[in-house]
Amino acid sequence: MNNAERTPLLEGYKEVPPSSTTTPADPPTPSLQDTATSAPLHSTPTEDKVDGVLFGNSPHLAVRGNTPDQGMGWVTPPPLYGAEDPFAPPQEAATKVYTRRFWILGCFSFLAMFQCLMWNTWGPLSASMDAAYPGWGSGTVAMMGNWGTITFVVFVAPMCWVMSARGLRMGVLVCCSLIAAGVVLRALPLLVSDNATFFTVMCHVCAILVGTAGTLVMAAPPMIAAVWFPPKERTTATAFAQMCNALGNTGSYLEPLLVQDPSSPHPGPEEVQEIQADIKRLMYIWAGVGVALITTVFLYFPAKPPMPPSLTSHVERLDFRAGVKIMARNWELLLVTLAYSLCLGVPSSWASVLNFSLYELGMTQSDAMWVGLASTFASGLLALVVGRMTDLVYGYIKLTILVFLAINLALFYWFFLLTWGSIPVTTWQIYMTVVGGVAFNFGTSPLFFELAVESAYPCSEVMVGGIMTAMNNFVGLCFLFLFFIPFESYQWVTYVLLATLGLCLVPFTFVKENYSRSNIDRGEHASAYQPI
Repeated sequence: MNNAERTPLLEGYKEVPPSSTTTPADPPTPSLQDTATSAPLHSTPTEDKVDGVLFGNSPHLAVRGNTPDQGMGWVTPPPLYGAEDPFAPPQEAATKVYTRRFWILGCFSFLAMFQCLMWNTWGPLSASMDAAYPGWGSGTVAMMGNWGTITFVVFVAPMCWVMSARGLRMGVLVCCSLIAAGVVLRALPLLVSDNATFFTVMCHVCAILVGTAGTLVMAAPPMIAAVWFPPKERTTATAFAQMCNALGNTGSYLEPLLVQDPSSPHPGPEEVQEIQADIKRLMYIWAGVGVALITTVFLYFPAKPPMPPSLTSHVERLDFRAGVKIMARNWELLLVTLAYSLCLGVPSSWASVLNFSLYELGMTQSDAMWVGLASTFASGLLALVVGRMTDLVYGYIKLTILVFLAINLALFYWFFLLTWGSIPVTTWQIYMTVVGGVAFNFGTSPLFFELAVESAYPCSEVMVGGIMTAMNNFVGLCFLFLFFIPFESYQWVTYVLLATLGLCLVPFTFVKENYSRSNIDRGEHASAYQPI
C-alpha cells in the first residue's frame, strides 16, 4: 500500500510533500453530517459502496459512510478504547503492552490443545477400541474426526459472529462450555451402565460439541494476537496458539500409554475387560480436565486490555455483515484462502487416521503412536520458530511459504514411493517422510494466516480466520469421507496428499503480498501524514 492510499486509522490526514515545512492549523473536529456531505478528501472514479461501507481501488480500504447515498463522504470510524481525539496523529495514539497477555495466550493455547486432543481421541486408539467395542472400525474412527469438519463448516459463521459481536471473552467461554459438556457427556454412560451402544452415541455427541468449539479455537488466534500483542509479536502469538493446537495431537498419541494394545486381533474376555477399564479411566481424566478448564477461563479472561498494544488496535473493525461483503470481493484474500485450504486441509485431517497408513507399512499401534507424536511435536515447534522469524525478518512471507511447499512436496513424494513399494521400507524413512512432511506443511499455517489478515484489514481477524479454517475443514471433510469407500488398501491417501499440495501452488502463484496493517503499526506511513 503506497502513501496515496487511505486507511481508517489515517482518516482526516492529507499527504504532505517532504519539502513542506508548514504545519497547518488544526480545525475544529467536523461533525458526522459535515464530514459525510463535504467534498471527499480522497476519491477515485472507481469507488463503490455496499450498505454504507466504502472501498476504493485498494481492496483493503474500507470506512463507513453516513448513508449509502452519501457514499462520497469520509467518516473516521470511532476508535476503540475511548481515544479522546480520533483525528490525533497516529504516532501520538496511546498504546501499552501488558504482561497479562501471556496469561491470555496461555489459557487460550491450552484450550486449543485440549480441543484438538479431544477431536483426535480415537485415532491413536483404533486397535484398542475395535477390540473393546466390536464394530469400531476405520469408518467409526474416521467419522469421529469427520464430525469436527462437518460442524465447522455448519457453525463457523454463527460462532464467528458471536466473537465479533460479543467479544473475545464470550467466544472463549462458549468454546469451553461446549468442550466441557462434550467430555462430561461422553464419560456419563461409563458411570451408569456398560451399554456399548449408549457409549458410542455419546462419543458422537461429544465429537459434535468439540467440533463446534473448534470453529473459534482455529479461527481466533489472529484475533488474540491483534487484541493483546504488539506488531513484532503478533505472528509469534498466532504461531504459539497453533503450535499448542498441534500439540493436542501429540497428547492424543500418548494415550496408548494409558490404554493397552490388544495382544491379538481377537483378544479374550479378560483382556477386553482390562482394555475397557483403561478406556473408562481415560474418559474420567478428560472430563475432569474439561471442567477445570472452563472454571479457570470463567474466573479470569478479559475481552481486551485497558489500552491497545498497537496503532491498528485503535481502529474499530467492520461489523459482521459489512466484513463478509468486503471479504467476498477481496481477490487476494480468496486466493490465499484457497491455497491454504488445499495445502493444509488433507494433511491436518490425515493426522486423525494416520495409523491406517502406517499399519500397511508394518507398524503396530505403539509404533504409529511414536511417529504421530514426533510429527505433531515437530510441526508445532517449526511453526513457532517460523512465526518468530517472520516477526523479526519482515516482508518475506510468500517466499518462505514457497520454500516450505517445495520441501513438503519432496517429502510426501518420498512417502509415496515407500507406500507403493518402489523403495525398501525402513523405519527411519517413515519417520523422515511423515514427520518432516507434516512439520513443513503445518509450518506454513501461521504465515498463511498473517498474509490473509494483512490482505483483509480492517476486517475482523476472527472473521478472516473463520473463512480460512472453514475452507480448510471442507477439504478435510471431503478427504475423511473417502474412508467410507471400501478401497483394497490405503495407498490412495498418498495420491490425495500430492494432488492437493500441487493444486495449492496454482492460486498461490497469483497472490501479491500486502502489509497494510503492519505498515501502519511499524510507522512506515504515519510520518507522511499531518492533520488538516
